[in-house]
Amino acid sequence: MRGLIQLAREMRKNTEMAKSDRWRRLLVVAPAVVVGLLLMRGTGLLQVWELSALDLCFRLRPVERVDPRIVIVGISEEDLRAVGQWPIPDAVLADVLAKVKVQQPRAIGLDIYRDLPVDPGRQQLREVFLSTPNLIGIQKVVGDIHKGSIAPPPDLEKLGQVSANDFPWDADGKIRRAFLYLDDAEQNIVFSLGFRLAQIYLEEEGISPRMKDDQIHIELGKATFAPFAHNDGGYAGAEDSGYQMMINYRGPMGSFPVVSLTDVRSGKVPPGFMRDRIVIIGSVAKSLKDFLLVPYSMELVGIPEPMTGVEVHAHVTSQIISAALEGRPLLKTWPDLLEWLWICIWAFVGGMMSFPRQQNDDLPTISLPQTAVLTAIAASFLCFCAYIAFLLTWWIPSVPPLLALTTASIITTGYTLWENLKLSHKELENYARTLEFKVEERTRKLKQKNEQLIKALQKLKTAQKQIIAQEKLASLGSLAAGIAHEIRNPLNFVNNFAGISVELSEEIMAEIAVQSDKLDPDTLDYINEILVDLKDSVADIKNHGLRIETIVQGMLALTQNERGEAAPVNLNALLEEAIQLAYQGQRAKDGTFNITIETVWDSGVGDCYLVPQDISRAFVNIINNACDALRAKRKSAPEQFTPILSVQTGRLSSEQDEGGGGGEGKDTVVIRIRDNGEGIPPDILDKIYNPFFTTRPPGEGTGLGLSIAYDIIVGQHRGEIKVDTAVGTHAEFTIILPSRMDAR
Repeated sequence: MRGLIQLAREMRKNTEMAKSDRWRRLLVVAPAVVVGLLLMRGTGLLQVWELSALDLCFRLRPVERVDPRIVIVGISEEDLRAVGQWPIPDAVLADVLAKVKVQQPRAIGLDIYRDLPVDPGRQQLREVFLSTPNLIGIQKVVGDIHKGSIAPPPDLEKLGQVSANDFPWDADGKIRRAFLYLDDAEQNIVFSLGFRLAQIYLEEEGISPRMKDDQIHIELGKATFAPFAHNDGGYAGAEDSGYQMMINYRGPMGSFPVVSLTDVRSGKVPPGFMRDRIVIIGSVAKSLKDFLLVPYSMELVGIPEPMTGVEVHAHVTSQIISAALEGRPLLKTWPDLLEWLWICIWAFVGGMMSFPRQQNDDLPTISLPQTAVLTAIAASFLCFCAYIAFLLTWWIPSVPPLLALTTASIITTGYTLWENLKLSHKELENYARTLEFKVEERTRKLKQKNEQLIKALQKLKTAQKQIIAQEKLASLGSLAAGIAHEIRNPLNFVNNFAGISVELSEEIMAEIAVQSDKLDPDTLDYINEILVDLKDSVADIKNHGLRIETIVQGMLALTQNERGEAAPVNLNALLEEAIQLAYQGQRAKDGTFNITIETVWDSGVGDCYLVPQDISRAFVNIINNACDALRAKRKSAPEQFTPILSVQTGRLSSEQDEGGGGGEGKDTVVIRIRDNGEGIPPDILDKIYNPFFTTRPPGEGTGLGLSIAYDIIVGQHRGEIKVDTAVGTHAEFTIILPSRMDAR
């Protein structure tokens, strides 16, 4: 009984310790994750992700209705073709402004640089500028990597009717903020185009901007504007010069009515259409490249769809007017402390998601599928909260808390699994000690067996390849030998009777010559012509018969089954003899054939255990092939061409042989036979070892030389043949042979 009580007490103690360990672990993991994420966030590593999450909220939010207070006069590609040039001449611009002015809009924004005159129509445009008090021109205050600062129209600058069309760019090239005003190079305040147009519009409503007592916030009707700070929302160290605000876009492209420049010039715009509205004139033509990337510019599929600069100005103007008149909310962010607390909460939630559910045998157990599902549900709820907050015009962090949730969950789960591994390891240590010696002994034996099996497998594969090659060659040899023997008997009759026919033709011609005085001359000439043709035809039959006899002899040579006996042979001397045999044979056929022979003998090659008569025959065939290539190139090459045949020997080690390298070794020899002839075309490289395949003219080769060489080197001696060639420059046969026939 006492033992049971003691056991129960120990179990209760272990459970209490396990619970306290869980909370201690959570109090370490969650703050560590939060500190790490805040450091990453402060250095800007998460800024791109947070801005992308903001863009996604814009795209998911329902599109607001079209703002009827703003009209865009867009200069399209059709307008450019109608005008015929860019920049638009001053006369055309003056005509458009005059017709817009007749419509009596509240304000006109000219989103076109006009710091220099564009003739014709300079004076006409000046008159329009000077007579339109509600016209606002633009200048570029801050230069960037694309272009420097650009001056405003001089006449409008004198009247104080200019504004800045600059936008602060984010790191990913998108426009999410706008200036209310900024300072130029002389530290003069320049209001933005959107703010100036909104100011003119609101003055008609009796609303003017007013700086509050804190000299920071601007009060405008129902709205209060706060300047953007460099760490607001998901930003980290953003440029916050001037007075900036976040742009609360109404929707993607098409949020404002657009009329074309041509429609305005031709009078197609209904009278009163622009009355009491803000008219912004700017480019919408793709060729003018006045486009900006905005949150609605998708980047996941294809090329992002940008928004025209004039429409971005319209969004800024609409945002200011809507906020002042209707109280449309501006985008707001939490204070830093509240954002940090939000991230910390989700880190603790992630840590608690992966708490061990029970204790079995002192091992904390955890359900990975259950933890994954709970974490996914929490992450979905977090994203839902961030989206709902955005619909209420609050931009709260979503990426850092999401990372905090998943990271804390993964670390806590990993720590639990690591504890399990440690405990399991302790239990296995004793058992492992008893098995260590047996495992080592068994491993050693298995390794030896494995090495033996690998060697046996290699030998088996080599023997299998040799057997297959020998079976194929034996079948081919039997078939070819039978065909050759069957052809030889009738072929002998053909050759014999062809010779007899030639002699008979000559006898007939001699007899006719004796009786020529008894025959009509025309008839005699006709008979002689027939006999000459008959004699030539029979001679051709005899020549082709002899050609067939040569092929039959080659087939019999190819199919011979009797092989010589392997014996030690000096490879360098054998090659020297083969070169002389082949070259003298070529000289016997063509007395004018001369080549330069270059040899490099490796004295370390020594004696090799080969079949001398067979391997010599293979070398002669390959050298004959090289000589044929040199003769063919000599016929077509210029006089300065020098035929060269080079032969080189060397040794390779087993490792170098397998890797294709070269150098000193003991097991394998290499022979390189190279000529500077016409080379081998790539399209026939895989056919050169086929029996009877030849590129020579009829009567000059049987096509069996390389086939016999391949059979001897690869099939009989277990060697390799490699070819390196380039058409018109060279062909090099590399022959790799074991020093002994049983070396491989």
